[in-house]
Amino acid sequence: MKKNICKQAAAVILSAAIIFGTAGCGDAGRANETSETESTSEYEETERVLVNHMTEKELAAAEKTEFMLLDKPWESIQTSESYQASESDASEDYSDIKDKILYCEGIGAIVHCEPVFNALPPKGYDGGAGTTYFGHFDSSTNDNTYEEISFDNLEDAKKVLRKEYDEEIANGYPKVPADDNYELLIALYGAVVSGNYEEIDQAFLDEYLEYYYGTNGGVVQDSDSMYWEMDDEKVAAIKDNISEYHLYDEELDIRFVVHVTTPPDYDKERKYPALVMTDAVWRFNDVTALYGAMAEGKAEPQILITIGFAYDIDSWDNEVRGNILCDHKKEFLDFITDNMMPYLNGEYGFDYDKSTLFGHSQGGVFTHYAAFNYDRYENQPFKNYIIGSPTFWTPYFTDVSDYEDYKKEYGYFERNSTYDRNLFIAAGDMEDEDYEEYYGDNDSTLEGVEHLTGRLDKQGVTTYKVKIYQSHHYQYVPDLMMEYLTKTF
Repeated sequence: MKKNICKQAAAVILSAAIIFGTAGCGDAGRANETSETESTSEYEETERVLVNHMTEKELAAAEKTEFMLLDKPWESIQTSESYQASESDASEDYSDIKDKILYCEGIGAIVHCEPVFNALPPKGYDGGAGTTYFGHFDSSTNDNTYEEISFDNLEDAKKVLRKEYDEEIANGYPKVPADDNYELLIALYGAVVSGNYEEIDQAFLDEYLEYYYGTNGGVVQDSDSMYWEMDDEKVAAIKDNISEYHLYDEELDIRFVVHVTTPPDYDKERKYPALVMTDAVWRFNDVTALYGAMAEGKAEPQILITIGFAYDIDSWDNEVRGNILCDHKKEFLDFITDNMMPYLNGEYGFDYDKSTLFGHSQGGVFTHYAAFNYDRYENQPFKNYIIGSPTFWTPYFTDVSDYEDYKKEYGYFERNSTYDRNLFIAAGDMEDEDYEEYYGDNDSTLEGVEHLTGRLDKQGVTTYKVKIYQSHHYQYVPDLMMEYLTKTF
C-alpha cells in the first residue's frame, strides 16, 4: 500500500526475538483445496519440469511483444478504440474542459481535467503578497495536515510552493505526480491573476468529482495515475536484455504485462535462478539496480521477472491491487505457478532450487500465502520467498473469506510435518505509526511480523530470517532487494 509518508515517526523497537531469526536461506496442477493428507513435503534436488496448465484461450492470447514500456503506453490510452468506446458510453461528457481552468473560489479547481484542492490562491489574489495553506498528506489518517505558508508575490509563491512539493518528494511522494501537481497549481495561480479562468459553483465541482473518481473509466483522467516508476535512461541502457510478454489469465479474466530481464552475458544454454517480483509498476528502479549489481560482479546472475497489470489498468490503485493480491490470491498464485512460470520456462529455463518470489505490502500478504500453499501444487518453481511489510491489517485483506486462515499459515502445518523453503521477512521500524488509524483490532505490520515469526518458531521452522530496516513502509525496499541479491546468491 504505497502512500506518501510525511511525518517522521519514532522508531518502533521489536522484541529481540524477531530482530534476526535463525538464518537458512479443473487442472491437475491447481491448488488441491480438499486434500488433508499429511506429508513431509521433502524438497527434491533433482531437475524438475513444470507442467503448463494454460487453457487454449490463454495460450492463444499469450504473446511476446516489442518492448513497449519506454513508450509509456498508458499515455496513448485516450487515442485507443477502447477509450473512444468508453467516452461514448460515459454518462457525462467533460471533454470540453480539457483545455480549461475552472475555479470554485476557496473550495477547489479543475485544471485541465485534474482536481486541485491544495494551497489554493487567496481570495481575490492579484499577484502580490498572500497567504495560503499547504496540505501535507498524512498516511496515518488518510488526510492532509495543513501548514500556513506566506509569499511576497507570484514569483515568490512559485518558489515557496516548489519548496513544499520538494518536501513531499523527499518524504516519499512520487516525483512525477508531485511535479505535475505543482505545475497544475502554478497554472491555477497564473489563471487567477490574469483572470483567464471560468468560475464554477460547488455543485458542478462535486458532480465532476463523482464522475472523475467513480464512473469515468479513465476517459479524461490524466495518465499520471498509471505512471510506472523508473529511470528512463537506465531502463533504455539495458532494454536489449528485457523482453515483454502479455499473458491473459482466464480464472481472473485479466491480462498481465510481464517483463523478463536476462542478466549480463546471458547464456541461453545455462539455467538461472528467477527472481519474480509483483507490483511491476514500482519495481523497474530495482531491476536496473540489480542488473547493475550483476554487471559489477556483486551478485550471481539471475533472471529478473516483474508482473504488472495491463497498461490500461491503474496499478497504483490499492483496490485494484487488493482484488488480486488479497481477495484472489489463490487465482493469482495459480497464474504464476501453473501458467506464467511454465510458459516462460519454455524459453529461458530456470534453476528452481534458487528461484525466489517477492512481494511487498499487499504483495507481502500474497507472498505469505504463496509460501504456505506451494505444497498444494504439482509445479513448485520457488525455493525462496521474500515477505515485505505484509499488511495483514489492510481492509482489502481483512474482508476476504479466508482472512483468519493466515494466522494458521493456511493449514500448512496440518498438511506437513516440516517446512523446507527459505523465508526472508522484512519491514520498516517506523511504519506502524504511518497506518495506525487502519489497524483496529488487527495486528499492525510489525506486530504481524512478530506474531508470524513466533508461530514459525513454535513449528520448529529454522529456514527464515527477519530484518527490520530503519525506514517507513516502502523506502527500504531497494536496500532489501540489493542485500538479498548480493548475499543470497
